[in-house]
Amino acid sequence: MSHAAVDKARLLAPDNTTLGASAGAGLSAGLIGLGAVLVLVTAVAGAMGDHAAARTAMAAYHTGFLVVTGLALGGLVFNMILHQVNAGWAALIRRQVEQVMAMLPFCALLFLPTLVLIYLKPGLLWSWMNPEHVAGDLLYQEKSAYLNTGFFVVRAVVYFLVWIWLARSLFRWSIEQDSTGDKWLTAKMRRRSSYGLLLFAFTTAFAGFDWEMTLDHHWFSTMFGVYFFAGNIGAALAFITLVLLAIKASGRLNGLVTEEHFHDLGKLLFGFVVFWAYIGFSQYFLIWYGNIPEETAWFVQRREHGWMNVSVALSVGRFIVPFIVLLPRPARRSPLILWLMGLWLVFFHIVDVYWVVRPNIEEAAGIVGWLDVVGVLGPICLFLGVLVRRIAAKPLAPMKDPRLDESIAHWNTI
Repeated sequence: MSHAAVDKARLLAPDNTTLGASAGAGLSAGLIGLGAVLVLVTAVAGAMGDHAAARTAMAAYHTGFLVVTGLALGGLVFNMILHQVNAGWAALIRRQVEQVMAMLPFCALLFLPTLVLIYLKPGLLWSWMNPEHVAGDLLYQEKSAYLNTGFFVVRAVVYFLVWIWLARSLFRWSIEQDSTGDKWLTAKMRRRSSYGLLLFAFTTAFAGFDWEMTLDHHWFSTMFGVYFFAGNIGAALAFITLVLLAIKASGRLNGLVTEEHFHDLGKLLFGFVVFWAYIGFSQYFLIWYGNIPEETAWFVQRREHGWMNVSVALSVGRFIVPFIVLLPRPARRSPLILWLMGLWLVFFHIVDVYWVVRPNIEEAAGIVGWLDVVGVLGPICLFLGVLVRRIAAKPLAPMKDPRLDESIAHWNTI
């Protein structure tokens, strides 16, 4: 056996590519327990409080749901892009991308309480679901064929069925390849990703319309679907970088995932920071320039009652700071800076989603309260707890991917 073969076998040894099913069990249980308590507190506070408290609780929970679902969707589209462009460099990081996207069935479970509440308490979050609220609303009448509760639920089911089908098939074939080494499974994943990207584009755009934009059913933006996508994939890249850094810190993937892979992730992070800002500014600029009241009202709402401070903080935190920090090449290769920027970008993604959802709750006093924090963190803790358990149960890299050698030898020239 050659020296290269021996070295590769050492790199792929179980003590370097697995955590063990029991690893992280305490952390997983703690996060799941904490998340369950936070969700329960949110539900009780919403049920026992007044109408404003109920709306605040539901908006906070919905924000947490959107954050974690966005991470999973970002993982799904990133995985399909990697397959479609035959990105050999990314073979060794792909398993954690797959683990994040494989959380979509759990995200569907997190959406069930929302589906129940829209029937038990119609109009609590989406005001157009309350017939009394939209009585005589001519603009709603024009949209009622699309904006009705039954069709809303059907669309949500279709979105999740498409996403889960794509995620489960890609994950199943990747795990199967770990055992068989069948290179044709790579071709199958690439073929599935080709039309999967088209399905993803349509379903994700309309999910953004349904779950965020129609919270104010008078407002509309044809760019909102792209804004929803840009935020999700940027946050997912930051989150996946954090997952890989945490695994490396545990002493795994040594010699496999290297500074070169993190450099590429840093470049992608930088690129999607700019992309998010471009889409967000373009949406704002076109609406501001058009100056049509039905469109500008949404942004005016986010300039009043203290929300202007959040709008400015979002622009600075989601774009200006990471743009400056990630611009130098050494910064994109630094584990410490990637740790800090990963946490920073995930936090500001939460702020971004909160900024979209929360101003619609006009009855609630202030910008943020304890119920907002508890409600948002509940689904996030549950998501993290289940993800830790999933990561520990499978190999940390695609063990027999045909592009493994290319990924191990990956080196950046720029």
